[in-house]
Parts: sequence; C-alpha cells; structure tokens
Amino acid sequence: MGTPSGLIMDAARIQRSLTRMAWQIYENHHQDEQIVLAGIQGRGVDVMQRLADILDDIATFSVHRIVVDIDKSEPWNSEVVFKELDFSLLSTVPIVLVDDVLNSGKTILYAMSPLIRHEMKKLSLAVLVDRSHKRFPLQGNVVGLRLSTSSHEHVRVSFTGEECVYLE
Repeated sequence: MGTPSGLIMDAARIQRSLTRMAWQIYENHHQDEQIVLAGIQGRGVDVMQRLADILDDIATFSVHRIVVDIDKSEPWNSEVVFKELDFSLLSTVPIVLVDDVLNSGKTILYAMSPLIRHEMKKLSLAVLVDRSHKRFPLQGNVVGLRLSTSSHEHVRVSFTGEECVYLE
C-alpha cells in the first residue's frame, strides 16, 4: 500500500456512520425478536461488533454475532464457514451480512453462497464504505458512505491505532 492520499472518514465520522447504520438496521428489523449479524473475517468483524454493541443499547431484539471465515483473496477456492451459525434459524431470523468495504462484490457474493442453500426470512448487506465499483450486481442495503472510485484506487479502513478510512 502506498502513502494515504486522502482521509475520507476520521474516528468521529466512523462512529456517526456506525450509529446511523445501527439505527437503520433497527428500523428495518424493529418487528423481529432477534437478528443475526454476520461479519466477514477481518475488519468486517470489527464493523459487525461495533454495530452489535450499538444495537444492544437501542434495539428491542437480540443480536446474534457470527463470524464468516473466507479467504478474501481467492474466495472461489476457499470454504466459507459461518462460525457457530445454526442455519435452521435463517427461516425465522433475518441475517445481515457485514463487511467494511464493498469493492467489486466478489467476497460478498461468495460469502452468500452457503446461505442461499437454505430458506431465509431475509438477507441484507451492511457495509461501512460502498465503493460503487462493482463487478457483480450487489448493493449494500445499509451503507455508511457511498464513494465513487476508480479501479486503481484503494479504500483502507483502520480500526487499530487511529481509526480512519483513507483513499489511496
């Protein structure tokens, strides 16, 4: 990775976006008794945990936190594992798949593959940053920031040290 060329979100803006996203998830599921938040391994888990913490404070439903283990560099060659997910829940409990950045849509598409083999009440996607540079027909339902980028630009999210999102 090169030197950051532009700060997109600082820690305060990330927190505001996550709070707004959590309220949107709550509004979308206020009639449910429980939901599943499934964070993609890496920073998707960080976003999922932060959303779940906010939802624990504001929502009337319970939140199940699940980690999705997938090889982001070659998702087609890796087994997708939803750690501790009872797939039989999906017919009655909505699932929100969570990641930090929606780039081409490749990781999300492959992460969904085990889910579509089961009856689902509802599946939605929450991402902190949507790059609007897709190769697959996927769109975030709950998005912190929509950002038009070129294919050579990279969005970097950091939750360690100084929390920030950079465009490189």
